[in-house]
Amino acid sequence: MKFKNIYTVAGLLGLFLLLQSRSGGPATQANLRVTGAPGDGTCANSTCHTAGAFEPVVSLELLDDTVAVTKYDPGKTYTLRMTTTAGTGSPARYGFQALSLNAANAQAGDWGSTLPSGIAVKAISNKKYIEHTAPRSSNVVELPWVAPVAGTGEVTFYASSLASNNNTQTSGDGNASGTLAMPENTVSTIAELGNDLARIEVLPNPVADLLNLRITSKLAGVHKIQLYDAAGNVVKSASTDLQVGQSTAQVPVGELKAGIYIVQLCGDGHLAAVQMVKL
Repeated sequence: MKFKNIYTVAGLLGLFLLLQSRSGGPATQANLRVTGAPGDGTCANSTCHTAGAFEPVVSLELLDDTVAVTKYDPGKTYTLRMTTTAGTGSPARYGFQALSLNAANAQAGDWGSTLPSGIAVKAISNKKYIEHTAPRSSNVVELPWVAPVAGTGEVTFYASSLASNNNTQTSGDGNASGTLAMPENTVSTIAELGNDLARIEVLPNPVADLLNLRITSKLAGVHKIQLYDAAGNVVKSASTDLQVGQSTAQVPVGELKAGIYIVQLCGDGHLAAVQMVKL
């Protein structure tokens, strides 16, 4: 009878330690892949969090600075924002795991070298999983992500999120999974002429209501900015006073229809042009 009690206590202790270890991240502590990506499981499994409490949902956004984008530029650094929203109740803590894959379900891009506190990256089977290393008090987490090289194509983010009552057990918790598909931007946001007189950039691209331009020029003076539609018609004109070096300019474009436009910088001839995607 005493041996049975000893085994029971040992079993409960082992379970407690296992549950405690998961609070430090499923991949880091137990090599668990719970993003919901092809070949991965989710937090809703017999060794993790199976209770359906809080009815959480998780949403994903890719930000360029503070602006959400619909396409990524190769090699550029973005912020992946993950928000877990409880449908009922008030979770005490949150956890997450995320992954970015290409169409062949291989690693696409990389997580930034400087991560927020309490977050780590674990490599498993040539894929990089980013996750919490301790229960989080905030339902929002922002993660640096470096886009892959040109030609990678569409990247899909897979994420699993946990809303927890923080009782060190799997009971009373809820989990959610989400995805975000992000096409590669094949429209260049930087255009440069061979004569290297000027360079014009659209920041960010696509554009909603205000076209922001960064212009690097070897010429000073008043220059014209013209926008052309797909048929080659001038749909917008503005002027800007350039300095030698870098200048900025803004052009309101809220009235334009959604589509692709050519932004041309003109002075003594055609200096530079770039494509703009209007949302």
